[in-house]
Amino acid sequence: MIHTDFDPEKTAVIEPSEFYHPMENMPEALIGVFSRPLTEKYAAEFHGEVIIQYQDCNGGEPVYRCTAPNGTAFALMCMRVGAPSACGIMEEMIPHGVKKFLMLGSCGALDHAITAGHILVPYAAVRDEGTSYHYAPPAEEAVLEPACVDAVCQALEDMDAPYARVKTWTTDAFFRETRGKVEKRLKQGCSVVEMECAAMATVAAFRNVKFAQFMWAADSLSGEKWDARNLNKLGTDAGEIYMEAAIRTLEHL
Repeated sequence: MIHTDFDPEKTAVIEPSEFYHPMENMPEALIGVFSRPLTEKYAAEFHGEVIIQYQDCNGGEPVYRCTAPNGTAFALMCMRVGAPSACGIMEEMIPHGVKKFLMLGSCGALDHAITAGHILVPYAAVRDEGTSYHYAPPAEEAVLEPACVDAVCQALEDMDAPYARVKTWTTDAFFRETRGKVEKRLKQGCSVVEMECAAMATVAAFRNVKFAQFMWAADSLSGEKWDARNLNKLGTDAGEIYMEAAIRTLEHL
């Protein structure tokens, strides 16, 4: 299997640091949002100034410099969906000076007890994607740095916001989330499913930067049929809570 072909060599043929360089005005913390409406809302609320355009073959994505109410500067951007794209952004932002990555976005519920909008903090992720296997030897799971997980949990506790620590299933193929796979992941201890966490946590460990994430439950795969629930709202029904939690997390991260 190709997933057993990990190469521990640290230097690649195409090395990000050769093409992307430190920026004086790049904050060391970046909040990545998997929702364009929320990103635009936050950029407006925090008077975001575009400091760079992330570019790929699909066009540009503005990276904003914002200032929290406590005066802390942070970068903000709308993330690309999927492990390869999200990790590509990480790889470019690290040479620019980002040392802390905090991601927020939706996830699908595997457990019927997880209601729509429930805030979830992943502590581990099943590596059912391909990207992480280029950054670490084969293993069933990626374990997030406990201190980074605790930073998110502390922020939510400071807000008296209910949440749960969860193991997540990171997949590349949401149209291949079969009933058999859902049952298998439940037996492995997974409560939710998404597309980036395992890979981003593994890249962060490889590059020696901090990574944390929290998610809100959107659609549900727990019943006989898929239920979209609040998926199409893209987090806009509780955006203020999510951003407050993100900013508070930066104080502990």
